[in-house]
Amino acid sequence: MSSVHPTEYLFDHLVIIGRDSLDALGELFQSEGFHLSPLAHHNLGSSNRLIMLDTSYIELLGWEKGKQVQRAEIANQAIGLDALVFRTDDANACYEQLKSLGFSVNPVQELSRAGEFMGHKVLVEFKTVRFSEQPIPGLRIYFCEHLTPKYVWQEQWLNHANFMNSLKEIIIASSDINNTAASLMSLLNLDPKHCREDRDSIRITLPNIELCLQTQHTLEDAQIIGARLEQDSADPVDFTIDQHFLTHF
Repeated sequence: MSSVHPTEYLFDHLVIIGRDSLDALGELFQSEGFHLSPLAHHNLGSSNRLIMLDTSYIELLGWEKGKQVQRAEIANQAIGLDALVFRTDDANACYEQLKSLGFSVNPVQELSRAGEFMGHKVLVEFKTVRFSEQPIPGLRIYFCEHLTPKYVWQEQWLNHANFMNSLKEIIIASSDINNTAASLMSLLNLDPKHCREDRDSIRITLPNIELCLQTQHTLEDAQIIGARLEQDSADPVDFTIDQHFLTHF
């Protein structure tokens, strides 16, 4: 994985909350041809399974059935599309930058989980930068520094039976897309050239994904309403994850 300057961010991963139904959520994605990583447990008390892609991934996040929820920030989250996570190669620099821009950020947090790599038990380690007050109401956003990326992007998890390998677009609905776009541009420290307006949407381009903001006047807060994956082929087929798809489990 190539490093990115702290002032420029790749998209790292999309979080889907499964609460205590991670097994059923995993089975749904497996039935659609995705190869998931094994169930893993964080030092903070949550559990996850991952759908690894070329430069990003999808995290199915929750906790084991019958166990008490230990992570306050996900305890009350509904099942569904939940969080946007951006990648930094320096969590401390990211923290300082966000703080200087006036965002309410918490101190850098260390996160880990047990894993395996080439037949050996390993510790998968991260640093995260989270907010005490989310910059965009309705969206859960944070930044992640991978300390052990080779343990995350393992070849065995990158091959899916449906040939999906890339997260191309995330769709965000908002009653005020101009304000939401401005907040995202500031948050990600982006030049205006990364943002373009269409008739009824605004698109923000990152090095490895597009964020598509669509107007939905009935919403009080912004929300993630869809994610589009794509095959790596001359005539790629799309796969869309939205709330309708997630009602199948």
